[in-house]
Amino acid sequence: MDRTQFIEVSVRHEHAVLSRDGALLVKTGASTGRSTKERFVVQRPEIMKDVDWGNINQPIDGEFADAYFAALKKRVVGGQHFCMNGYVGSFPIEVVSTSPWHILFAKNMFRRHVIPALAQHIPDDVNIEIWHDPHGKVSDLQLGREFPFEKAIIVDLAQLKVGIIGTAYAGEVKKSAFSVCNYLMPKYGIFPMHASANCMEDGDESSVLFGLSGTGKTTLSADPERFLIGDDEIVWSPTGISNLEGGCYAKLINLKESHEPDIYQAANKFGSILENVAFNEHTREIDFCDSSITENTRGSYSLDVLTRVFDQTQEAKPPKSIVFLTADAFGALPAVARLNPWQAQYHFISGYTAKLAGTEIGVTEPQAAFSACFGAPFMPRSPSVYAGMMAEMAKKYDVTVWLLNTGWTKGGYGKGERFPIPVSRRLLRAIQSGELNKVQMQKHPIFGFDVPVEVPGVDPEWLSFPQGPQVMELAKRFIANAESKKSAFTAEIVENGGPKVNN
Repeated sequence: MDRTQFIEVSVRHEHAVLSRDGALLVKTGASTGRSTKERFVVQRPEIMKDVDWGNINQPIDGEFADAYFAALKKRVVGGQHFCMNGYVGSFPIEVVSTSPWHILFAKNMFRRHVIPALAQHIPDDVNIEIWHDPHGKVSDLQLGREFPFEKAIIVDLAQLKVGIIGTAYAGEVKKSAFSVCNYLMPKYGIFPMHASANCMEDGDESSVLFGLSGTGKTTLSADPERFLIGDDEIVWSPTGISNLEGGCYAKLINLKESHEPDIYQAANKFGSILENVAFNEHTREIDFCDSSITENTRGSYSLDVLTRVFDQTQEAKPPKSIVFLTADAFGALPAVARLNPWQAQYHFISGYTAKLAGTEIGVTEPQAAFSACFGAPFMPRSPSVYAGMMAEMAKKYDVTVWLLNTGWTKGGYGKGERFPIPVSRRLLRAIQSGELNKVQMQKHPIFGFDVPVEVPGVDPEWLSFPQGPQVMELAKRFIANAESKKSAFTAEIVENGGPKVNN
């Protein structure tokens, strides 16, 4: 079946309706964000030493997992089901689901072809499977064993398969596949990144933007002056960087055509999927500012609908800049800062931002959060593995690393403004062009990084140096986080890269 047929089946079965402009409108019920407590990783002897076990990678025994997968597969193929075959990077993937629109989602998000330059680094006998029943329940599987939840996301890194039941949130399909890839890639000397990236048309001057959901990865990488490599999952091989996926899964709340024209136009095209957006039942007009269903409204669309996209059959050149996007909820961080190599590792492992409303179930307003590698839920190995790869690559290619704050100013969330997109975009362009390396800097008294005194084209009010108790409070949160994750931080990284607080 092609995309049009999946759309027809979805509408006919009343799983979805079409918007005025032709996008597929779907609702995911109670699950409007990623589930965290219901996600498990199968404990197999061959991966025990490789996984960073804990609250994120919760272990589940192999015997239960085997029964779960057998029952889920039987349930899925026992009724009407749909499937697609594609690639995640250069790994073949098959998705089998009881829901037609989720297969359309998979077609949007996964690749149709491999990248030859990337494929040469990895074996050709690795295949990933995803089994998916969004409308079933764990109790439907009749496993003969008590399980505390009626939905489950179980990831088997040894057998390279994922089983999802009880949640219709499409992001579970995408993120589970990438979690498997992010486990596999380091085995082959490839650095996987929860990041977006863009470059010039010839692949030169590439730039990587790390960040959690809502920090601006998609928005800032969609730059009309540059070409998009990918907006969420990038890999860095010995020969360059490339996109793991074939589409975008953009957060849409408060989307305005005047501010983000490329995303607005892509999200409203036929073949795109709009998840949990509010719309007029009669006219099918969409209100992207309406958060009555969730703050975490999403749009899935293929890269084919964008105009300025880097050739997806090629790798771009290694990046000239790495940018850590953080949505600081306290108004404690400056707009932008340059990091030395120790600070780069410290902030990468820390992964500070704010969890934004709706991204995870139960989060209703921004909360301070530390997510290692700016994507801990999707990086199964120890953060030290990924941080070591980043440091090695950055040193080899002489990459400058920056912290770009897309959060709040002057007192933080609820008091100050959020940095406007045009300001963040201007600062990013100054980073990518090398312009920001040439301006006068001042050393931050607590965090130690270099902060620009002024930037041409940016009003000084956005560059004012945050002061007050919130700065010290945030520094203490960084220190406490590093203390709680001692296995990820070396003493050298903490001493040379972390903030200094005089007690």
